[in-house]
Amino acid sequence: MTNNSNGNRQKRQGVSIPDFKRETEREYQYAQRPNRPDLREKETRQEYQRRKREEEIQKRSTNRTLNSQASSAPKSVKSKTTSQKRKKRKLYKNILMVSMLCVAVLLGHLLGRVHAQVNRVLNQKKESEIRLDEVVVDESQLDSDDQIINILLVGADKRESWSEAGRSDATMIATIDKKHKRLKLTSLMRDMYVEIPNHGKNKFNAAYSYGGISLLYQTIAYNFDLKIDGYVLVDFAAFTKVIKSLGGVKIELTEAEANYLIKAYKKGTETKVKPGMNNLNGKQALAYTRIRQDAEADFGRTARQRKVLQSLFTKMKTKSYSQLLQLSETVMQNITTDLSNEKIFSYMADVIKMGTTEIDQQRIPLNNTYSAERIGGMEVLVPDLNKNKEALWKFIFEYDGTDSSVKAH
Repeated sequence: MTNNSNGNRQKRQGVSIPDFKRETEREYQYAQRPNRPDLREKETRQEYQRRKREEEIQKRSTNRTLNSQASSAPKSVKSKTTSQKRKKRKLYKNILMVSMLCVAVLLGHLLGRVHAQVNRVLNQKKESEIRLDEVVVDESQLDSDDQIINILLVGADKRESWSEAGRSDATMIATIDKKHKRLKLTSLMRDMYVEIPNHGKNKFNAAYSYGGISLLYQTIAYNFDLKIDGYVLVDFAAFTKVIKSLGGVKIELTEAEANYLIKAYKKGTETKVKPGMNNLNGKQALAYTRIRQDAEADFGRTARQRKVLQSLFTKMKTKSYSQLLQLSETVMQNITTDLSNEKIFSYMADVIKMGTTEIDQQRIPLNNTYSAERIGGMEVLVPDLNKNKEALWKFIFEYDGTDSSVKAH
């Protein structure tokens, strides 16, 4: 009995025997808690948390997908916009090309009409049998430039039968300087005492009397080493007709010039002038350019010639295309030239593109480069050829409008 009791006591000491009273109290306390979950509830919450985590993962995945789509959407739109822009550019380009084609056709038609009209006018000129490019000169010794065109202008009175005989009243070199975009005019004084090939020394204008345009060009080439690209022989009748058609040219007369015209002509329109600004008609202007009985003699005469041409050119630039055509018809009927229609048309275009109305002027011989002498009963000017040759070269080939010492006064 005792042994069993001790054995049972030992067993009870080694085994945890629940305290039913305390267990009952604990169960009671848990039962009083409102949110106490049982074991099954705890499992459900774990599943809930797992589901929440999965939903969060799925939500993030969805957001990434949406963000990816959102970021790729502008590229798609941009691609679409770029494609639309390319189509628009292509459309604009096509429209521009068609427009340019239409303009080109229209301009071609207009230029064709203009060219035909100008050719009709130019065909009225008298073409000379003499061409300067066939005249015998040593071109290897002559100064020239592809961008600079020199045209010989010769003014003379027309005889009953037009020929190249007689003395020229005015000899000038008209220069179209495309390099410096300048128009230039150089007077060659007729009283210069120079060598005329195969005729010895004489006045410069005797060359035209002895051998016409050909010998005149040879004389210029021999003395001044200058290549001439063509020539225009002008009848003074054309000079007066053009000025009349323009309604006159504005020229300021000195008191001495006005008095000379009044006394020399005594009657006629040439006498109806006054000191100061005048609007000279054709006859008055021609008489004005021939004055050489003043203190400046032939120097004054060549200066007046250039002055009238400048005024004439300035006034012509203000006229319309149709008016210029009419004037050209008058001029062409009274000139002889070796220039082709194509050359004249090209030179006209060059002058128009320059857009200038100013003509730079020069005179040979320059002041202080000659001596006035009497030789063989003639009053002549003996030039220093080296100085005048250099001055002519600088003016024609180098003058750009800035060096006033190069120009004649």
